[in-house]
Formats: sequence, structure tokens, C-alpha cells
Amino acid sequence: MKALSLMFIILLAVALSATPRGLTSREIAVEDAVAGIQPRTMFPPLVSETETAANPFSKDWIPVLEQPLNMMLPAGEQYGVYFRGLDSGAELFSSLGELLPQSETAVGRAPYWIRVELRNTLNQLTPAKQLLYADLINTVQDPYVDEVAFCVAISSPEYLNSAFALPELFVENAVWIYSIASELPYVEVVDTGNSSMQGNYWSTTRYWKKDASGQLVQVTVPRDIYYWYLVNPKITDEIAAYIDPAIVENNSTHSNNIVPPPTGKFWRSYIYDYEQTDFPVLSDTLSLCQSVFNRDGTPGDAIHAVIRWINQNMSFTSNNERPHQPVRIFAKRFGRCGEYADFTSAICRIALIPCTNISSISTDHTWNEFWEDGWVSTEPVNGYLNSPLVYENGWGKVFGTVFEERSDGLFTPVTERYSEGLATINIQVVDQNLQPVDAARVILAIFETAPRFDCEAYTDNNGMVSFQVGENRDYRARAETYFGLYPANPGTYTQLVSSSVDGETYNYQFQIAAALPVPAIEALAPPADPVLDYQVSAVFQSPGYYITGRALWDDIDGLGSQPRHYSKVDTPANVAWMATDSDNLLFLQLENFCSAYDLVGPAAGGYHEFNIPAGQDWYSFADNSHRHGNAALVSGLLMFLTWVSASDDPQAPDALTRLSAPAPNPFSGSVRLSLNLSARADVGVEVFNLRGQRVRSISVGTLQSGVHELVWDGLDDSGADLASGVYLLKVGGGGRSLVRKVMLLK
Repeated sequence: MKALSLMFIILLAVALSATPRGLTSREIAVEDAVAGIQPRTMFPPLVSETETAANPFSKDWIPVLEQPLNMMLPAGEQYGVYFRGLDSGAELFSSLGELLPQSETAVGRAPYWIRVELRNTLNQLTPAKQLLYADLINTVQDPYVDEVAFCVAISSPEYLNSAFALPELFVENAVWIYSIASELPYVEVVDTGNSSMQGNYWSTTRYWKKDASGQLVQVTVPRDIYYWYLVNPKITDEIAAYIDPAIVENNSTHSNNIVPPPTGKFWRSYIYDYEQTDFPVLSDTLSLCQSVFNRDGTPGDAIHAVIRWINQNMSFTSNNERPHQPVRIFAKRFGRCGEYADFTSAICRIALIPCTNISSISTDHTWNEFWEDGWVSTEPVNGYLNSPLVYENGWGKVFGTVFEERSDGLFTPVTERYSEGLATINIQVVDQNLQPVDAARVILAIFETAPRFDCEAYTDNNGMVSFQVGENRDYRARAETYFGLYPANPGTYTQLVSSSVDGETYNYQFQIAAALPVPAIEALAPPADPVLDYQVSAVFQSPGYYITGRALWDDIDGLGSQPRHYSKVDTPANVAWMATDSDNLLFLQLENFCSAYDLVGPAAGGYHEFNIPAGQDWYSFADNSHRHGNAALVSGLLMFLTWVSASDDPQAPDALTRLSAPAPNPFSGSVRLSLNLSARADVGVEVFNLRGQRVRSISVGTLQSGVHELVWDGLDDSGADLASGVYLLKVGGGGRSLVRKVMLLK
């Protein structure tokens, strides 16, 4: 006999004329704010181990369809199993539409840490575009798979569905990263694993720098910074595309100069070794650098070389054309702070230095930060390097919010680096019943002669946003939801603090004068099902969620829709699971009410079991209709099972005729279960956690007919102890497999 082992994370858990790159302020009325703030909503108690153990898989059910759950479930959407009454078959169901088989393969080939986002993006593409980008990921070769998969995953569906997006740009982008790295002495790409590693792989860069004492040290770029701020072909609001550098860029659409190659050029490959008389070549300049940044003040590093090269190629002035595309900015060779910031981020990324744009919209300025063992401010046109307080102390700027602008439109306040005085403004948005409203858009403004846009944020699942702001400013704000506004009059703001004080925290609550629309679900007793034939079982949890907002500035929104951005929160969220017939699913999706069987939650996790009465269509699914806008992360295992007698095939060599209930269950030391073989068979055991991950695979060997005992001692493949939790033991032999659920208590 062989010991088994495994592990689990418990169910807790958007005509050429100069136009500004911001908002136009206008006179607006001011209403009073409601002072005070509601305490954060507490999630209901998580499903306990005892409650979970009380709903075990029946010992005579065998799985026909098994689907590990690791997905983003947007607000108002459903995912689960559809049972076809006509032929008693089952298939996966999604209100968003199903992924093509090629897309499932692409998700499986991508790194594990980007699969949720990749699945979400592919699921929103047209079938033709979904196939195009799935095939791209499935056919690209290592070491480029992770870079290509990441770029597809974080691109907006609006962009990928458009004619502007070409898959070859993603491949060209990745190939040039590795090619440039092979030529530059201060940097190298470091690959950890590859696409054959079952998802557990990633890449980053490592480079040399000089510390304050002049010592050369190596720094490894964190994984997420490498992908978002170096690999990413999109800087801010421009469309990632091939650009004809000779075409004047339209200030309204910023897309009239998008043309396919060879006429169209991509900034990373075009600018790196572009040669023109009287201008230095970027590749030649960078090849002379031995370090990325010298903190001891000595010359010869890449950052000083980039600053010098930009100023040799650019002049600070403007005409009517205000381009967003780095290729067109390079062709013009002049611009103002907006063009300089976009161009600087592109040049740094070509030099394999992570870089992003920093903005202070209310004071009408933008500049950059690059990553060098931490974020460092830079503005080449003024020669600024690591001087974040120069704007406040040198220019006399009195900042509101200073924020980093990610390519998908997410704003992250970084005011503390640019203002010696710092205050915090917390705002909670609630409905008329004082229930927190998630994904509400909160707009912060500075009042001068009129309110001026300063920053925006979207609320978390507790209805909260937080702004880091400068001192001595007059702040106003408003909140927007799908079902109401605060203040109630469109475009108006409410007074917050008239003069912010360094070190102070200001708390406010905005109450929408309407109830948050949530579905009215009638929980019904299980329907009569006299025949044991089919069942859906699901063990699920929501270990986190995604604050979901809309990009304020993205050139792709000229096609009619603002792309979304997502910010992951590692705090358990609530999800519901239920079973309905076809009519009630339609009622839920269209009318916001339904009758449901075996309703679980909304809760942070749970167990759902529904015995299916054959003869009509049924749906069993996870549901996120109770949310205003935030997407839930759902993990676990979904199974469609048949009763032994309903699935027996007299032609199949079903040597495995019986598998006993585990005992003891729950267990702390070891658990035993017996299997009965009607004939000699090869027996194997697989152990899964509730994320659907196989944590152990064991070949027991060939066993003779008769009764045999298996013992699992709670260890994983490496021999390490597993954490307390629920596990699924799948025992297979002679063409058949049976599943038992056990609970390990430490």
C-alpha cells in the first residue's frame, strides 16, 4: 500500500487643433457633504470546516465533468454548468459566453499568475479575434510566451477586437526585448522556467547599478514591474499600434496614422537603432553604458545617457499637433510636457528600464519615474533626476493629488513623494439603506475660481476610496453610480475640506438617494427527484476581488466604449451559488429576481449540491449579481456527476466496483478507505485541493481482485505536511474512477 498526500486553502478567503490632455473645468453648484463615515462592512462568517464536512460527495457518484475554478466573475454575471434535458448531457455555461478550445489551451500555456486576467480578456473577444490571439499564444515559442500572454491579458477587449490591434506587434515587442538585452552590458533578461513548467514560470530583468559609495551591485526587477512597465507596449492613452511617422496625428482620434507594417513602425524596434544625420543613435549611446544608474554621481550610466539623448533629439515647444504616439513624437522631435513624458517612458523601456508617467492634472503637469530598486523621479527636458520636491520647493506648485498613470487607466496616488505636506481624504459611498456601494466612481476636485479635476478612484467592496493629497487646498468631490449620483444634480460637487492640513485625515460618507439594485432571489426547497441519476456539486471560495473602473483617457474609446481597468484586492469577497431552470435564469439576468434551489451565500465560500431532475434544462452556477461593479475572484472545483447505475457501461472493464467512505473523516493523522476490485487492475490516486489543483499523483501499482486498503498520511508530494482543509481523493482503476472528499484537521 502507498500513502497519499495533498493541500488546500480553506473556504475563507478612452480636425487638428491643440486640445488639453485633461478635463475642462466649469462653474458648478456646491452642496453640503455628510460628515462622518460608516464602519466597514463585515463579511458574514466563513463556511466552517464542520459545515463543509456535513455535505460530502455521495460515495456512489462518479464525476463526468470536472472543472477547476480559477476565474474572474464580473458583477452581474454567472458561471457554472448547463444540464441539457433533451439528451441528459452537461456542458460548462457562462453568461459571458464560452471560451473556444484553443483559448482554453492558450490559458493553460500561459503563466499561472496571469491566467485569470487572460481568461477574462479572451472571453470578451469576438470568436474570430479570440481564435486569433489564442493561436498566437499557442504558437509563439519560448522564451517569448509569457511576455506575449501578458500583453494579450492586460490589453482591453475594445482594442483587441479593433482593426488597430495586430498580433505580430506583441511578438515583435517580445523579440526586441531579448535582442536589445543581448547588446547592452548593464542589463540581462532572466527567465525562470518556461511554458512547459505547468504555468509556474516568469521573466524579469537584472541590471548593474552603482550605490552611493560607488560599488557596483546587481538589482533584480520585481516581476510585476517588469511586465507592466518594461514589457508593456502601451504607455498611457495611446493605441498600441504600428504608426506611419510621416502622417500628422489627428488631435481628436489619434488613430489616423495607424497603418500596418512595413510602412507602419513600432516604437521599440523603430527608435532603438534609427539613424539620421546630425542626431545620435540610441543603440550606440546605450551600448557604452555599464550601469543603469550611478548614485555616487559618476558618469556613464544609462539613465544619464537617456536624458542626454532625449534632449539631443527633442525641443520643448509645440504647434497645433499634439501627438500621443512615441513614433510620431520622435518624427516631430518637439513637444511639451505631455509629449516628453510619453516619449521618456518609451525610451526608457527601449533601454530596458521600467518607466511610467506621473501626473498632477490640477496643476497641469506630467513627468516620469523609472524603477531602480525603487521608483525615482526624472524629467529630461529640465534635467531633473531624483529631485521630487523641485516642483513644490522650486516651482512653487501646491499639489492636490499626484498620481501614477498605468497604461490601462488606473490612477495610483504617489503624492507623498512630491509634497512635504500630506493629508488623507477617505470617502465611503453608500446607498439609501447605508449599504456600501462597490465600483462607484469618486471624482476629487480642487476649488480655485471653479472646481478643477484632480483625481478619480473607484470604491472597493466596502464602498471606500482614499486619496493622498497636498496641504492648504480646497477639495470638492462627487460620486457616480449606475443607479444614482451624489450630489444628486449631475456635474455638481460637494464641499469637503476648505484648507487641508498636513497630517490630517478627513472622513466623509456620500449617500446615494436610491437603493443598490440587488437581485431578489427566492430560496426554494430542493425539487423532487426520485431517481438517482445526475448531480452538480461545487466547492468554491472567493479569496479576493477586483476593483473595477473605466479608463478616463484612452484613445481606443473613440470606437464608442471606455475600457475597464482592474485592481486586485487580496481580501475575501462574497459569491452566491444556486441552481435554476431556464426561465428563472432569464429572470435573474433581465428582471433581477428569480427562484433558486440550494442557494448558497452570497458568502466567501461554500458547498453546493444539486440532484438534477432529468427531463428539462437546468443551470447550476456561481453568481455575482449582488455587486454594483467589482469582479470577484472565484476558485474551487465544479463537478457534474452521474450515479453508478446511470453511467455503467457493460463493455467497460470496470474493475473498480466500490470505494468506501473515508474514515475517520475529519482526520488529523491518517485516513483510510477501502476499494474493491472485481478483477486485476492498475490503480492510481490523485489528490486535489479545492482550487482544482492536483497536489499529488501516485501510482499505487497493479492490484489483484478483492478488497484493498489505502492510507493517506496528510503529506504532499515533497513529503511536507499539508494545511488544514478539504481535499478530494480520486481513485482510479480498470477504466473507472471514484471521488471521495476528506477534511484534514491539524
